[in-house]
Amino acid sequence: MRYRTLGQVVLTMALLTQAPVAAATQPSPTGTLPAACTWRATALSLPAGETGLATATDHAGGLSGTATQGSTYHVVGWQNGAYRDYGSAVAPIFAPTVADQNRAGTIVGTAAYSVLGSTIIAPFKIEGGTLTQLPLPEGGYGQVTVMDITDAGDITGYVWGSGSSGERRVVRWPASAPGTVIFAPGPFPVELPADADEDGSLLFLGHVLRNGVLSPLGRLTGLEFSWADAISNGHIVGYGVYNDKHVGVYWDRQLVAHVLPNSSYNLSNTNPQFTVNRDGLITGRIDEAHGGNDLAGTGYGVWDKGQWVGPFGDIGVDLPATLGDDGTVGGYRIDGNRDVHPYHWRCA
Repeated sequence: MRYRTLGQVVLTMALLTQAPVAAATQPSPTGTLPAACTWRATALSLPAGETGLATATDHAGGLSGTATQGSTYHVVGWQNGAYRDYGSAVAPIFAPTVADQNRAGTIVGTAAYSVLGSTIIAPFKIEGGTLTQLPLPEGGYGQVTVMDITDAGDITGYVWGSGSSGERRVVRWPASAPGTVIFAPGPFPVELPADADEDGSLLFLGHVLRNGVLSPLGRLTGLEFSWADAISNGHIVGYGVYNDKHVGVYWDRQLVAHVLPNSSYNLSNTNPQFTVNRDGLITGRIDEAHGGNDLAGTGYGVWDKGQWVGPFGDIGVDLPATLGDDGTVGGYRIDGNRDVHPYHWRCA
């Protein structure tokens, strides 16, 4: 499941044609709630003078992300508390985003550089400590977003032409053919891709493509708008407007929609949005009635298969960006100077 911030999806909202609203609401799913616990925060090390954040995990305690010093950017990782610098992605002036990491430790993402109104974007992977730029398909597809890497090493993303418009094409970089890129088979809906699952299923803003079958995500009475964002083991999370309130949304493995109790979201900043692991554990923004701050976009909570568990960490400063299948959470805190510092959390 890829890392993406709410600020990156503002432009996608106008592009989604909404499905019809269902006739009746659905009951909440059932599941085993995690035991009550305290989220214990641990700062991840960085060299003096650097700022950074963790955005991906290998689901075994290892984390990866990015760090910055002045105008120099690089990809970094942490394993058992040990810091590792993987170097600049493409070039030091390219700002990288780490989208995902698999259990073998391979890291994938994109690096971007803007100049004179144009943006150059390059996909990359880091395997065995070596950073490699991924190829783009022919045909004028100069823009790219990497979404996901499976444990087998297959990478999924999408490409489009220069400029903000143009057809998005889903692509894969197959592990069986290093150095190549192929177009993924459809059928595809009109909306943008959002994420990819371990089994190869593709998530779009309002549909799932699984084994060649395109299925719409479920709707609810009162859910006027909704947009999916992340998928893991068939569990899907996103956000929407329910009875005029900004909420998080969970779609179970049968694609039935459930509003996340006590949830909210904020599209005006780049703070993390909702994320989910293979067991259906979810982190995301909480509403102001439960301690969130909609203006600042802070205050996060935890849900289990759509059921409310409780607040996450220090709701004033903790920003969870990635949720491992082992329960490890990676992310960052923002200090009084608006600098970001990488952290990880464990529920104990």
